[in-house]
Amino acid sequence: MPLRYRVASLFAAYFFGLGLFLPFFPLVLAEAGLGAAEIGSLLALPLLIRLVANPLVSALADRYLRPGMAVALLSAIACAGFSSLFWTQGFWPTAIVLAATSFAWGPLVPISDALAARVQRQGGGDYGRMRLWGSIAFVVANLAGGLLIGVWTSTVVLGGILAGLAVSAGVGWFLPVKRLRDEPDPASHHWPGAGATASVLYAPSFLIVIGAVGLVQASHAAYYAFSALHWSQAGLGGTQVGLLWGLGVLTEILLFSVAGRFGAWIGSGGLLALGAGAAVVRWLVFPFVLDPLAISALQLLHGLTFGATHLGGVAFVARMAPPRWAGTAQGIASTIVGVMSAGATALAGVLYAWGGEPAFFAMAGLAGLGGICLCISLVWLRPHAKSV
Repeated sequence: MPLRYRVASLFAAYFFGLGLFLPFFPLVLAEAGLGAAEIGSLLALPLLIRLVANPLVSALADRYLRPGMAVALLSAIACAGFSSLFWTQGFWPTAIVLAATSFAWGPLVPISDALAARVQRQGGGDYGRMRLWGSIAFVVANLAGGLLIGVWTSTVVLGGILAGLAVSAGVGWFLPVKRLRDEPDPASHHWPGAGATASVLYAPSFLIVIGAVGLVQASHAAYYAFSALHWSQAGLGGTQVGLLWGLGVLTEILLFSVAGRFGAWIGSGGLLALGAGAAVVRWLVFPFVLDPLAISALQLLHGLTFGATHLGGVAFVARMAPPRWAGTAQGIASTIVGVMSAGATALAGVLYAWGGEPAFFAMAGLAGLGGICLCISLVWLRPHAKSV
């Protein structure tokens, strides 16, 4: 099987599990007798753990393991953790198991991103076409979970996550890829401070762009937290809300499918600028669009606000960082995005209490600030590189 298909299967396996975890894991915890406050604390735990685990574990994997071996080992550990939840009772035992599991589960994404970017760099595939299978699997898991959750709550959610992790471990074990740190640094790293050392990961030229990515991605916080409530209050039913979310993911998939040609045409800087500009427009208009057809049209921007920003960020990190630190770089980027998203979610919660307009206007401000950071970075990098 070609390497690009194996990497695509890694994304599909991970995001299938995530597509069950995000909407339905709270039901598993409720079924175990935990209260609302306890469930909220447990759901926040994986997000906090990843802020530490993603850069730390990715750095260790870069240094000591082949990417496939790292994926296999982390998937096996996460599989053991989720398996133990079948028998774990009580808040603190569940918290301990979930924390340990998240330490292995979270870093699978930056490691897979780095591996996919490497495959693309070597001409073996297109990142977007590999990553789109993760989005497809996420939607499939949402639909399958919704159909089956009323019959077998814990079995469906945990069993589906375990199946995905088992596939991930098996594929990773047989990936014929050497350690990233053993790959020679290509001559394409022309940014200020770029080189074979990890110092490039803390260079202002790197961090400003990642900050821009983080701000644009964080601007989705009000959408993720309150779009369903906002639309429900406007009279839309649950099925309509689900279809609108699915439409947004579909546009993301479509962009990923043409990412190679489109990204080559406008570059990673162009993708990021497109994402930031679309996000400003989307969030400024969002509170006032209440007609289902108009909302559907606005949802088409999700492919740009999330998809273009994600593709541009991954491409920039892959081109900025030396191959031996590729996983570490993706881990640092995901941590920065995670911190900003957590802060934006808290801000959105405070502002939404006063209405949708303040919350979504603030999100537009974050996206605009991301665009300003991107402009600063382009001016900074222009004397040193032909393109971002």
